[in-house]
Amino acid sequence: MTSGELTRAEAIDQAIGKVYTTADYYEVGREKIREFARALHDDNPLHWDDAQAQAAGHATLVAPLTVVAIMGAKAQAQLLAKAVPGDLLKSGVLQVDQRFAFHRPIEAGDRLYCDVSLEAYRCVAGADLFTVKTLVRDVDKGVLQESWTSLAGPGEDADRLPDDFEDIVTGVMFSGGDSHVQPLAPTEPEQIPGDSDVRWSTVDFDSLTEGMDLPSRSQQFTRGDVINYIGVSGDPNPIHHSARVAEAAGLDTVVAQAMLTLGTAAGYLTSIVGDPAAFRDMSARFTSPVYVPAHEPAVVEYTAKIKSLDPETRRGLIVFGATLNGKRVFGRCTATVQFA
Repeated sequence: MTSGELTRAEAIDQAIGKVYTTADYYEVGREKIREFARALHDDNPLHWDDAQAQAAGHATLVAPLTVVAIMGAKAQAQLLAKAVPGDLLKSGVLQVDQRFAFHRPIEAGDRLYCDVSLEAYRCVAGADLFTVKTLVRDVDKGVLQESWTSLAGPGEDADRLPDDFEDIVTGVMFSGGDSHVQPLAPTEPEQIPGDSDVRWSTVDFDSLTEGMDLPSRSQQFTRGDVINYIGVSGDPNPIHHSARVAEAAGLDTVVAQAMLTLGTAAGYLTSIVGDPAAFRDMSARFTSPVYVPAHEPAVVEYTAKIKSLDPETRRGLIVFGATLNGKRVFGRCTATVQFA
């Protein structure tokens, strides 16, 4: 580093809080909603059937809660490429936490911009920890949801990766990832809307009790599921399809995407609750990877219970979790639901 040049930490610090937006809107397609729901094993009829979506009060098909993984993840990748020196994807970065605040449902035909900002950065024991905020807004409807994604990377001084790790990644990554990328543009923060007073169709609040266990689900994830999700969401990280890259990054083998396991958890919850639009927030911490063997499925067990209920607002807090072979996949996970 020469005199006058910023250190890596200084360069990252200068980027914190600056908001950028995507150059063009992403139009939510009807078949994309179905394709994404299929990838998440989500059979909620509001994702599939216009008549049932309209009967529930929606204009058309409703997108799964984690659909931001498609357009938002691309905007996040562009932001990190701009804000963080070096190629973060080629450093073995992993997602460790995800939070959502839902304001209005995303529906087919919505034209979405993603506003992204680096919210926080710190270096702990040689590891980089980043939090990126993604705000999704429709051209006509305004802000629909916010999400916060926390990522962990080895940091510039870490030595846990082999010297040829970047070459290993380059050898298996999608080679067209840099083609036709429209640059992010600086923008101002959007005003966040107040709570919606719309009551969507859900299970009866009065049928619920605090401490009540909800029906569990056993879900298989195969290499085919993981690869299909790569195609649907556009996730470029090769630890999800290359055993060589995964092992070089210190993992046992290929791992399922955090957003695949969380998106499937969200579909599991909405299948019990009813309308996905009734969810006000959701958060999850990813504590253990879901390793997916080459020739047999990984079986994840999803469970949930009613943690608390507020009779005045008719809202409930759901605590949910997932295990693989008895080991916790998620840390503390919660979702707030506005019951009818």
